[in-house]
Amino acid sequence: MKKKVIATVCIIFAVLLIASVAVIQYLSGRVPQNPPGTVGNTAGNLYNNGLFCENDGFVYFANAYDSSSLYRMRPDETEMEKIAYTEVSSINADGKYLYYYQGGSGSGTGLGFVLSTTGIYRMNKSKASDAFCLDRVNGKYVLLADNDIYYTCSSDEVSLKKVSTDGKSKETLLELDILPVSVQNSTFYYLNNEENLHLMALDLKTKTSRQVLAEDVYMPIIEGNTVYGIDIHDNYSLISLNTTDGSKKLLDTGRIDLINVTDSYIYYQTSGSTPQLKRIRRDGSGMEVVAGGAYSNINATSQYVYFTQFGSSTPIYKTPVSGPVNVTTFDRASQAATAEINKNLK
Repeated sequence: MKKKVIATVCIIFAVLLIASVAVIQYLSGRVPQNPPGTVGNTAGNLYNNGLFCENDGFVYFANAYDSSSLYRMRPDETEMEKIAYTEVSSINADGKYLYYYQGGSGSGTGLGFVLSTTGIYRMNKSKASDAFCLDRVNGKYVLLADNDIYYTCSSDEVSLKKVSTDGKSKETLLELDILPVSVQNSTFYYLNNEENLHLMALDLKTKTSRQVLAEDVYMPIIEGNTVYGIDIHDNYSLISLNTTDGSKKLLDTGRIDLINVTDSYIYYQTSGSTPQLKRIRRDGSGMEVVAGGAYSNINATSQYVYFTQFGSSTPIYKTPVSGPVNVTTFDRASQAATAEINKNLK
């Protein structure tokens, strides 16, 4: 009798152990829900290819000195390390995962990399080999908003699509070529390029669009009740719009190609006979030239603004995001890439 009791207890213990392991595996593999209002990266960074993304005390970035492989570092550029061999852009982050567009095949370890191809991916921050393809598409302008990934797909017809962070649901929202990165309160702000170029808003919950203002604003960046952007019908000038009263403020009359908005400044690239990378305070004061020439990939973190010459991926330049302008090169990224190359040669 005693042996039967012991055997029964052992069986029950084994069943409980197996069940516990199964529950742990399920919970570890489950994609948790994000808090309402979660946004994976800033609109300004994503307009500029989303090469830098700051989240939870780290900056994740595409190291152009190493074929745009995925690296991370602290905002002050310390603790730099390579975390994946994948060529990335449009980087987004939440509490557990990174989301990005992969433009080429990965070459790291793990099944997720062996099968990697062009597409929209999710990667576990703490386990780079845990990479999962959410959609194998040619796309760009990837954005995490709440618990969905929004992106444009450029296969046969350009369209705005979304896929849930767990990859279980997917749908097409608009058959339009828009830049789906400026979001606030579960609402996209975009240019109506199908009809009149006016500023539109797409409610992500109801999936309905409405006109915000009869203004033709390109690359809108929404901050509270203010929209910063480029006025298409006024020589592509830099403007700010008040969505409450409809008022418009002209910030720079030069032709603007790119913008990014930080806590204190608007960084923007002008074109024409004397192109310049400039910055101006949000209220339109304190205009300064950051660098003469044509630049792109204007990405901001809490400490630096990074950029490259137009048409080139390196060198990467930087200047403090606030305080005096001081343009230098992003040497630590170059040094880290060189160290990785030398390590692989050994």
